[in-house]
Amino acid sequence: MKKTDRIVRLLSSDIEKKDILEVACGSADFSVAAASLANSVSCIDLDDSRLNPMVAQSNVCFQIMDASQMEYQDHSFDTIVMYNAYYHIQTQWKEIEKECRRVLRNRGCIYIIGTWKLDTSIMLDIFGDKAFWLDDFLIVKEFVE
Repeated sequence: MKKTDRIVRLLSSDIEKKDILEVACGSADFSVAAASLANSVSCIDLDDSRLNPMVAQSNVCFQIMDASQMEYQDHSFDTIVMYNAYYHIQTQWKEIEKECRRVLRNRGCIYIIGTWKLDTSIMLDIFGDKAFWLDDFLIVKEFVE
């Protein structure tokens, strides 16, 4: 089983029949895996050079978009995920977090997930006790009321 399939199963209660956004999606492997459970999956990145060809074959919508200036309306998503992306967005985190909170519905959650040392070491430094290990995944979960 692929890591993305495993994390989707672990987060299934926040993915199943929900509208999901993956920020800084890269190849969008998480989005493709989440599509099997989610109502809809949107994923954004600054370019599409690494995009998984499966995106076009599932209920995943990809857009080239800056996560610090999202084009989505307020309260568009139930769950937002950043999977192995924190290293790449860390310098813009405050702006991206603000945008994520804007597009997230009430009682939604933001997941920052890392499996690579590049991400996990920074996540542990920045988030401290808010970061926890679940299987092979370092997770930070933030709720929006």
